[in-house]
Amino acid sequence: MSAHAVFFAAGGGAEDQFLVLLTLALLLSVGASLLLGKLRLPPLPGYFLCGILLAASGWVDLRGGAPAAALLSQMGNVGIILLMFTIGAESSLHELMLMRRSGLVAGLAQLSLTAAAAALALSALGLSGTALALTAFLAALSSTAVGLKLFQDFGLANHPGARLTLGVALLQDLVVILLLVLLPGLTSGLKLHQAAQLTGLLTLKGLVFLALAAGLSRFGIPQLLRLVSHSRSRELFTLSVLALCSGIASLGSLLGLNSALGAFAAGLAVSGSVYSHRILADAGTFRDFFLTIFFVSVGAFVDLPFFFAHWPSLLAGAGAILLVKTAVLTLAGRWGGVPLRGALLSGIALSGVGEFAVVVATKAAASGLLGPHVLQALLIEVVLTLGLSPLLMRLAIPRTRHWESARSSKAPKPESGGQFGKRLRGLRDHAILCGYGTVGQMVHQALERLHIPVVIVELNAQTARRLIKEGHAVLFADISQADTLELAGVERARVIAITFPHADLARSALTIAKERNPQIATLCRARFPSDVAALRLVAPLGIVHDEREAGLEMLRLCLTAYDRDESEIALATADLELAEQEEPNGFPEDHSRET
Repeated sequence: MSAHAVFFAAGGGAEDQFLVLLTLALLLSVGASLLLGKLRLPPLPGYFLCGILLAASGWVDLRGGAPAAALLSQMGNVGIILLMFTIGAESSLHELMLMRRSGLVAGLAQLSLTAAAAALALSALGLSGTALALTAFLAALSSTAVGLKLFQDFGLANHPGARLTLGVALLQDLVVILLLVLLPGLTSGLKLHQAAQLTGLLTLKGLVFLALAAGLSRFGIPQLLRLVSHSRSRELFTLSVLALCSGIASLGSLLGLNSALGAFAAGLAVSGSVYSHRILADAGTFRDFFLTIFFVSVGAFVDLPFFFAHWPSLLAGAGAILLVKTAVLTLAGRWGGVPLRGALLSGIALSGVGEFAVVVATKAAASGLLGPHVLQALLIEVVLTLGLSPLLMRLAIPRTRHWESARSSKAPKPESGGQFGKRLRGLRDHAILCGYGTVGQMVHQALERLHIPVVIVELNAQTARRLIKEGHAVLFADISQADTLELAGVERARVIAITFPHADLARSALTIAKERNPQIATLCRARFPSDVAALRLVAPLGIVHDEREAGLEMLRLCLTAYDRDESEIALATADLELAEQEEPNGFPEDHSRET
């Protein structure tokens, strides 16, 4: 143990180690993200490098069996559980049906052909039996989190390649779920017929567990979320979502199943409901945080002496994996009708070895199914391939723009809000309407008559449910969260309108909207003069002051009752507006909120 590690170990117990570990991991991640952002590169390679630096520096003891190493691994596992939860929440039956063609064909082709190629290479290196089959299969797995995130980071969220990536990722995630159910039977050390019986029992438990989750999705969970949503408390709703995720995941673990399967079942239980978009927005922040820790932990557990001793073969293996996966998925995507550029970009995005390979390999190594050298080699291939795939994506995007052709396969139609599993990525130049009270309803009806597309963000569950049944695009979510506005497509929207007079929420939402889309027109309401002054910082031209408009209309009606002509009325309102401009906050200070 280094002097630094001894220093921190002497400073306190597990709590001190946890705080030191978390602080160093986050500070290094932020620094790496900022540095790579300046270079216009994705942050993922930096997370791996942060883990390697954290382990090599000796500030925290991350050797096998050390308390800090266990803490880092546990935090990373939370990220995997939350990832499985969000995958389940996005995997509605309708979404799976949409992906059945491209995802099924391309996903199965990539898994089978890549695994076969990996098995040939590994058998030449002396690996055999179950270890050979499992390692080859794990090398064929891709990263769900990285593949989809790359398209979003490069502004291609609605690209045909992103659609193919989503289909393949969903298929692979379902295969991983099956593998997690079968893994105890593979690693039990029993005879063949006994292992088959154990596997059959676990499969039966898994089916019963999924059926139980399906029952809860109809009776129990919707009623709980409806009760919580009526409280209008964002914190309570977020706590309820996390409690559902951890509770059902723990139940799966208690039944002898993997906690990741439980988290997936929890996500399925809320998929396709009116609450799904808000759940994804609430859970997404926690998922991204813990996934960052997971990628840092993968880098931290890399054995540098092992890498330096075998670096030629490890680099050659990483290059072969990237090449084979990209080629196979490109050909499969073209066969499924995806344009050449989309198929290639999808192949690059999914060319790395995924995070679930680390999860499964770690469990298999703990059971003695994989040796420590095989585990370490697989870990290094994850770091190399996932670290290089964003760089390859960045190189490929500008060099393949001319491949886009109007004769390529048709792009997916814009997705309607009446189908909860669909995304809203097809909308362009639309209006985001926040709140559906009297004002929101009036604006929405007028925009519909003019055939202007609208996305409604509403926190009243009954109103949202009614609008969804009517076929409107609705998100049941909180507008002050960045994930909500990203789901609503704020980067592609023309207008965002806050139709209720809540200055703090409006200021938060409009600030995020302006950061994502500086050209967007921002509209909001203000009830008091002090709110007007605060909102002018983010929406200088789009503020409707309720009291001001009511006062002007009252004055017009009053003068009309005295039979004054239009010119006198216009002069009076002009005088009032001039007096308003002379006041620092628009009107004399209003103390109505205090009284």
